[in-house]
Amino acid sequence: MDIQSYLDQVFKRSFLSRRERSDLAEEMATHLHSSKEHHMNEGCTEEQATTKAIAFFGDPITLRTKLTQETYGLSSKLILQFIIMSLILYLSSLFIGIVLHYYDVHNNVIELFPIAFITLCALISALLLTRKNTDRWCLLSVPILFGLGYLQAYLGLFKNMFGSLDSFTLFENLFFSGAYDFSGRNSFILIGGLILAVQTLILFVISKNIYISLMPFAFSILYTVSHMVIFGSYYLFFGDHFSSSVTNGYNVFAAGNIQRLSDIGVKLGMCLVLFFTLSSLKKLIFKSKLQAG
Repeated sequence: MDIQSYLDQVFKRSFLSRRERSDLAEEMATHLHSSKEHHMNEGCTEEQATTKAIAFFGDPITLRTKLTQETYGLSSKLILQFIIMSLILYLSSLFIGIVLHYYDVHNNVIELFPIAFITLCALISALLLTRKNTDRWCLLSVPILFGLGYLQAYLGLFKNMFGSLDSFTLFENLFFSGAYDFSGRNSFILIGGLILAVQTLILFVISKNIYISLMPFAFSILYTVSHMVIFGSYYLFFGDHFSSSVTNGYNVFAAGNIQRLSDIGVKLGMCLVLFFTLSSLKKLIFKSKLQAG
């Protein structure tokens, strides 16, 4: 095995950025070639020297595990395994929910399992975008508002918490991108988007990581699409015989898909605007630091 083949194995499926791979590969190649030259000066052939230099660095898979664990907090292999496992659990929980409903066993908790597993999958996948512990803490905070929305919509928590009001459904209306008829809820879509934009800005101030900062919009879109898939599957199998506390029949659900697609479009537009805004801001901050230094 030559040095370049060894480095290719080290960075295979590491998911490091191009710049990170380039910088690390350059540094490692310098050490490997220096070690190789040292062994050749001691009388080894080129092939023997290369083998010894590579052996000193160690197994490429072990080295990749160490590098990615230092970068993401978990090795890329472990992250991939968790992603695959959570996707399997997501699909399995959806399938089991459909089977249970066929046998007249259905409740709100069963509907929540696929959402829980797709959230887990998204959080683990997003670890590949983190580089420090601050990023990971910020990432963990992303689903909180959505979680409150789900608890309100499915379990009725935080409702009637203000005595003079019949119902308090702020989280449900703003952050539950679910199965409701969206008619007349355009203002909620916009207000929810603005709150997610504020959350994005707060995360950026804390982490300086643009991609982690934009996760609130990614999660909002993910939940909306997930509900279209989950409830679409239930209605596909059971039609109007399917009932749930968060949907009002197939026709209402299908009609709401237009608004859901509009919601996705609005969130994508806001996400792009924030991405370019934060990218420009980050460049300005970097430039000002260089000038100050």
